[in-house]
Amino acid sequence: MGNTSGIRHYYIEAFTPYGYVSLLPELLKEIKYTYLLTGGPGTGKSTMMKLIGIQMIDRGNDVDYIRSIREADSVAGLYLPKHKICLLDKDEFNWQINFCGPYHREIDFSSFCRQSRLEEHSPKISQLGASLADIEQDIIAQLRKDYMPKKQEESEEDGHACQNKTRNLDAVLSLAWEGDQQGDDSPHIDEITRILSRIKANNLSFYFLHSLQLEGWLNLAPRYIRDFDRICLDGEESAHLLRVLLEEVKCLGQAMEIIVHPLKPYTIVGLLFPEKNLAVWKGNPCRIEEQGFRMGHSTELIAILEQYRKNRLELKNLINDSVNFRGLDHFRSELLSSILTDLHQG
Repeated sequence: MGNTSGIRHYYIEAFTPYGYVSLLPELLKEIKYTYLLTGGPGTGKSTMMKLIGIQMIDRGNDVDYIRSIREADSVAGLYLPKHKICLLDKDEFNWQINFCGPYHREIDFSSFCRQSRLEEHSPKISQLGASLADIEQDIIAQLRKDYMPKKQEESEEDGHACQNKTRNLDAVLSLAWEGDQQGDDSPHIDEITRILSRIKANNLSFYFLHSLQLEGWLNLAPRYIRDFDRICLDGEESAHLLRVLLEEVKCLGQAMEIIVHPLKPYTIVGLLFPEKNLAVWKGNPCRIEEQGFRMGHSTELIAILEQYRKNRLELKNLINDSVNFRGLDHFRSELLSSILTDLHQG
């Protein structure tokens, strides 16, 4: 998988100036066994996935942690790439599809809560949930003001309220034409897909490695490509060299991972070739300002993110107060056994 430890961390969703972007449908195309975990924040889903991930690693399995864009220390999913098994916090994603894979099981973590306590807090829980949804739209709107060129921002506002939409990868591809009009010389995802049209679809993976946090942009790239050989492209010739490289590999049929830019989701930050242990990056992966990220947020964005963190923490504490942790500990053994069974059957 490119990392000797067999552990990877990445995102498959992002808050962007163009709306909430989800790459979840791309991941689900490969899944054989899926466990969908439901229940509000604070019910123990993230902790459960972390602990099961540790047990899978101890058994020699490669593990991908799909990180949450809503909370820095939380995970939204656990994926065993070799066996195509995943656990997903269903409430972390804006689902645009009615998922029904070869095998899936839905587990309601609110069943491990004291229902009387949940009912007691129900009005406040509903209020905070609605508030968080509204604040997420405020985050997207502020990203548009902070990062989108003024003319393009006005065009988006005149055309449609894109900040209220959830986009998947196919929808984002249409933004490439807008990028062309802006004169952005980076290779766009639709161009990459055309160049790689001869490569089987399951050899292509799309990820985000940057996420919006209150303290600044969280950059997972240095860790993700730590054990890769690197080619860092600088200046005006980087786009040309990336295109030349894509043309060279289009007929090889080897796996490729495309790292998508969360601020310009129609462009790429880097290309990874796990079989060759090679990463090709635009700029220095440790210096996110070279990819167009600001080192500090605007005052307005910080205020929005502070309110978001405060409301989410309050919601988690209300729900967490009702959790039966003994029941969760017992269920973890049952869930682990079920996953191990799927693993051997797969």
